[in-house]
Amino acid sequence: MPTIPVKFRLKYKFVNATKIITIICIAFVTLCYLNFIIPPLRHQNKDVAMDSRRIFFHETSGRGSLNFKQCCTIESVAKHNPTRPVQLFMSAKSLDVSGTNGPWMDILNNHYSNVNVVLINNDQFFKGSALQSWYENGEWRQSRFRTAHLSDYIRLVSMYRHGGLYMDLDYVVLKPLDEKLLHNVVLVEGIDGRQLNNGVMHFEAKHRLVKELIDYLSKGYDPEDYYLHGPTALTDVYVRLCSNGTGLGKCPDVCLLSYKHFCPIGPPFWHLYFEDASDQSLNMINSSYGVHLWNFLSSNEPVRMGTRQLYAILAEENCPITAKRMAEFIST
Repeated sequence: MPTIPVKFRLKYKFVNATKIITIICIAFVTLCYLNFIIPPLRHQNKDVAMDSRRIFFHETSGRGSLNFKQCCTIESVAKHNPTRPVQLFMSAKSLDVSGTNGPWMDILNNHYSNVNVVLINNDQFFKGSALQSWYENGEWRQSRFRTAHLSDYIRLVSMYRHGGLYMDLDYVVLKPLDEKLLHNVVLVEGIDGRQLNNGVMHFEAKHRLVKELIDYLSKGYDPEDYYLHGPTALTDVYVRLCSNGTGLGKCPDVCLLSYKHFCPIGPPFWHLYFEDASDQSLNMINSSYGVHLWNFLSSNEPVRMGTRQLYAILAEENCPITAKRMAEFIST
């Protein structure tokens, strides 16, 4: 029977031991990455507590990442409101945590402990709500406004179940948000004060206005109307509940907030955010809690960090980490 030289056996054992140690090291590093680098993600509404203090967002494009402006929005909220929970709901199959499409997860996870990313499955999220039939019917999937319409609907399901302050992902928050002022509140849009804005709103869970709005939307859908299921629906339901026949009217359990608090520069002048700051534009936003970029109009406008561009100045001051890492985002 042939024998294996002792020297060869020792070398063979050494090689095997090296491989085993290498595998153990790789497994350890992977485990550390999954547990410490990638944040612990929560799934579905069952993990979200009823909390009217929370500030929440819904990203409904299906992407697993945030772009530069969206990341700036979240950072500005988290930075100015460090004691309030900030929840980002992502309607996606998976999240890009590798940084391929930008360092959004690294920025939010490593610098803001009050931010929580919640990966959701829309099928499960809508289940049991009055909007489940609308979602499952699927007509919205064929709409050119499907991302916006999904956002209009899903924020209401989230709001009714859990309460809180909802914001669109095209704002920059400039200072701490007053919890007493921003309670059971919607924004009046525009100087004429004839329409409400659903881009920023706060309600306690199970609020009657949100319930009425959900019931209203469950009865009809127009895939070709951009505004109908958002600001228009909110305005119609509010007027029906609160108006005495003149104007928007008043409800004892809903406050109307001036557009100046979050939309100081209206749609006709949205371009001012992407031009050099002037005394006029700075004065317009001076007393605001935040500014609205009107993304449906401005999404293609370039951001010029390091210049006097108004948005660039606001980003440097209110989302400084995102601003410094703009070059790492594949698009703005």
